[in-house]
Order: sequence, then structure tokens, then C-alpha cells
Amino acid sequence: MNSVRNMIVCLFLVSFAGAASGQNASAILGKVRERYATIQDAELRFTQTVRFPVSRVEQRVSGKLWMKKENRYRVQTDDLTLVTDGKTVWSHSHPNNQVLIDSFRIDERTYSPERVLLAAPDDFTPAFITREKSPQGEVAVLKLTPVNLRGFVRALKLWVREGDSMIIRVELKDANDKETTYAVEDVRINQGLDDGMFSYSIPEGVEVVDLR
Repeated sequence: MNSVRNMIVCLFLVSFAGAASGQNASAILGKVRERYATIQDAELRFTQTVRFPVSRVEQRVSGKLWMKKENRYRVQTDDLTLVTDGKTVWSHSHPNNQVLIDSFRIDERTYSPERVLLAAPDDFTPAFITREKSPQGEVAVLKLTPVNLRGFVRALKLWVREGDSMIIRVELKDANDKETTYAVEDVRINQGLDDGMFSYSIPEGVEVVDLR
């Protein structure tokens, strides 16, 4: 009888802890979205690491991101300049001396820097994992499970700095088991970025491929 009672108590405690963690995670994400609502533009430095499961190859690149609402951003690395004004996307591969032009579109594969690094996606169910200390302060670690389990993104983890509710790290696993990590090193918000940053003048002598 005591063993049955203890089991019931344990189940109750586990259920309560799960519910509390869920509420905590939702509250943290709520603060992230409240913070995002105050952001008109942002400039940040980041490091992106991509791991390919089959070949076990790891690629790492550092760069800068400039973002302005809505859906305008510019990503700059040594090898790539990616710019969109919310209508057109220019992707300039410097090693290939080629610019791809396409129409900007939002679908299940569109996890733009703005959406991932500044505004937590809203089509995921959050769960609280733990709290950690980092050089940028105390952070909450959340696991986000996609509502659509057949979607392109299969798993998402966020590290949220609790002092200002900014996302400082993202781990994303897609349907091909490729893992992509973004680590944010510095963020400056509401700098009054010029709209001209989000259009692109193609340099002379560059091959242009128009996919629109």
C-alpha cells in the first residue's frame, strides 16, 4: 500500500514539476517577445557552426547581422553578403564571384536571422531545461518542440539572457539531422539603421543569376 501511495506522490510531483517548467518557459519566451516588440533595428556579431551528421564535417564562420523590421536584414561574412529588403534577396558568393537574386518568401524553411536570433518562433512548444552562468550573465536554457512534427526544423534550443531577455545562443536541428549553432557575441539595438543597408548594388564583373 505504501509503495502505491509513494508512486502516486512521485507521479504528482513529476506532473507538477513539468507543469511549472512549462509555465516558466512560456513566461521566459513571453519576455523575449515583449523585448522584441521594442526593437526596430539591431546590429550583432555572431559565430555560426554547422555540423553534418553523415560526413561529420564541421564548418564555422563568423559574421555580422544588421536587421530592421520587417524582414529586412543584411548578413556579412568573409565569403558571403546576403541582403534582403523584404521583397528581393541578393546572395553574393565572393569566392564564386556570383550573385543570386530571388524573391523573398516565408515558408516552413524560412528561419531568418531576425526570427531565430531576436524573436523566438511562435509555432513551437517550450520547455525549461536549466539555468546556466555565462560570460554574458545568467541564462535560461529552453527546448522548443515544433507543433508540426513533420516540419523542416525538428529541434530547437535557446539560451536566453535573463537580464534583458535577449537570445544569445541557438541550436537548431533540421529534418536532415544537420545541426546549426548560432552564438551571439554582441548586440546593439535601435541604432537608427539606414534603409539603404538593405538594398544591394551588384559590383561590376560579377556573374548574376536571377531566379525570380
